[in-house]
Amino acid sequence: MEDQLQHDPRTKKQIKDLLYTFLYEQVDKQYKQRLDAIIKRNTLISGGLHDSFIYKGEYYCCDTSPAPRKMNRLVPQLYSTMDAYLKEVKELNDHELPRVMGFITQVLNASNDLHDYLRVLPASVHRPIEKLVASCPYRTKKLSDFDVDCIQKKNEASIDLMKSRMVLNLLI
Repeated sequence: MEDQLQHDPRTKKQIKDLLYTFLYEQVDKQYKQRLDAIIKRNTLISGGLHDSFIYKGEYYCCDTSPAPRKMNRLVPQLYSTMDAYLKEVKELNDHELPRVMGFITQVLNASNDLHDYLRVLPASVHRPIEKLVASCPYRTKKLSDFDVDCIQKKNEASIDLMKSRMVLNLLI
């Protein structure tokens, strides 16, 4: 009987994707705008014809036309700007994202009840889940208050990262 009450497995993937978008869409847009600005400045300074360059073996582009045979290189005066950008992106991808998304995965694996997710996750990220609660009103086995407290205490650092991300999103 409980199997009949379980969500479609795609629901958890949908929740995870919704939370990722909710938390990181703004910072992803900001990073793209910053990279595009660096690319365009490089093209202007170097006199290139294509909005792209190679730096440290990686290709960066914001031009939709095919890349030229002779690739542009990042001009030396933009090295520090690009290095700062890459450092920020690496910090997000190596430290914040794995902890936050790992915590979200742990919460999703702990229960099949959307209401449990609201109990465990910080209130600042409830909005995307609340929309799903209306479309999936049934309830399954609930987490005990003790389980909720354990998950939250074990993941305080991840919860703090989520809250910090929400504050940073307000500043973007």
